[in-house]
Amino acid sequence: MSEIEFIRATLDELAVFVRQKYAMRESLSMSAKVDPNDLVTEVDLAVQERIQERIEKAFPRDAIVGEENGMTGFPEGEDTRAWVIDPIDGTQNFVRGLFPAYGISLAFAIGGLPVAGGVAVPGNGQLFHAEKGNGAFRNGERIRVSGVDQISHVRAEVDFAGMVDRVATLRAFGPFVEEVGQVRCHCAAVIGLCSIATGDMDAYVHVTLNPWDYAAGMIIVQEAGGMVTRLDGAAINLFDGGQGVLGSNGKIHNELSALALKGTY
Repeated sequence: MSEIEFIRATLDELAVFVRQKYAMRESLSMSAKVDPNDLVTEVDLAVQERIQERIEKAFPRDAIVGEENGMTGFPEGEDTRAWVIDPIDGTQNFVRGLFPAYGISLAFAIGGLPVAGGVAVPGNGQLFHAEKGNGAFRNGERIRVSGVDQISHVRAEVDFAGMVDRVATLRAFGPFVEEVGQVRCHCAAVIGLCSIATGDMDAYVHVTLNPWDYAAGMIIVQEAGGMVTRLDGAAINLFDGGQGVLGSNGKIHNELSALALKGTY
């Protein structure tokens, strides 16, 4: 089984499990991390454990990086094969039931560069996947970024992050918010990035992110014709320690990066 086949099969199976748990979310056990609004539920832990078990069986020599269970260390080496897991991105949305804006994210990277990835959105039955050089897809149908090429027409997602990063976010993206046409926030990086890939959104910015938040979304956007970089336009290596992320349809990427850099960090 190839890596992308593994990703699709794994996400298909776990999406069913997560949908079932969503229906009983009021009875789930949960706790908070450093930020009281940064929640982890028994479902986050169970999903990551299931994915980890599958990887260890199918690709026993590969490294695994995940948000939960103390697996946040970064592998080293230009040829290192690594899997990057976010069991539920948008846990707050999952817990509160505000809308189906949460997803399971799984990416495969070589040397810190994502080469295959998938995002399952159990709330609406969507499965996004992409493999380097082979395009991006939603439920088997090819997707492409929008053709919007004017800042004043851009529909952008500004993720206001957790409380720890809130002030930095407001300072960083003030000029950005003033110039773009529309501003929205799903509070789930995978949803924001996949929305760029489908052309529903044109840009996404976040002042801090970890690799599991955007690894799969990054390759999906790229294969849909868009771009994902650091806020200053620099190329991303998932394990370089950087955090700011800018995703776009690629048409206005330089202008958006310039706006982000006008802010105060």
